[in-house]
Amino acid sequence: MRIGLLSVCLVALLSISTPAEGQLRTDAAVESPARLYDNGGGNVLLNTVFNPRYFSMGHSLEFTAGGGGGYSSSLAMYTNSLMWNFSDKLAARADISVAYSPFSNGPQGFGGVGNYSSGSRVFLRNAQVAYSPSENLHFQVSINNSPYGYYGSPYGLYRYR
Repeated sequence: MRIGLLSVCLVALLSISTPAEGQLRTDAAVESPARLYDNGGGNVLLNTVFNPRYFSMGHSLEFTAGGGGGYSSSLAMYTNSLMWNFSDKLAARADISVAYSPFSNGPQGFGGVGNYSSGSRVFLRNAQVAYSPSENLHFQVSINNSPYGYYGSPYGLYRYR
């Protein structure tokens, strides 16, 4: 009985399956790649800002977990790093992060991202512009932000505030 049922299932499977063919045709029209932000003119700002000669992008994903004193906390953070190198003298960088604390039962979580917040938090983690007009003169302006509290503490400087 078991072999008969297996044979019927195998025959049914083979009868409903059809051979598949790939579309490897030589006469297919070659389409040009999509142009997302180019309208044909050379003076489009997005073409300059996101030009592959100047622009690069990096991604990172971090997971942190800890516990103690009856509390636990966790943090997942995705960071997208946007980097521009316009010339040997001018460079810029922006790190945009999304922080989420899925499993936290502490009093404050990681800087308010934890259990008592409304979900994930998007923030500018780092932004900097560096300009070097000469070999011995460098200007750098940077802004740093962290989901952690003051001085890297996950509870903040004033924990019980």
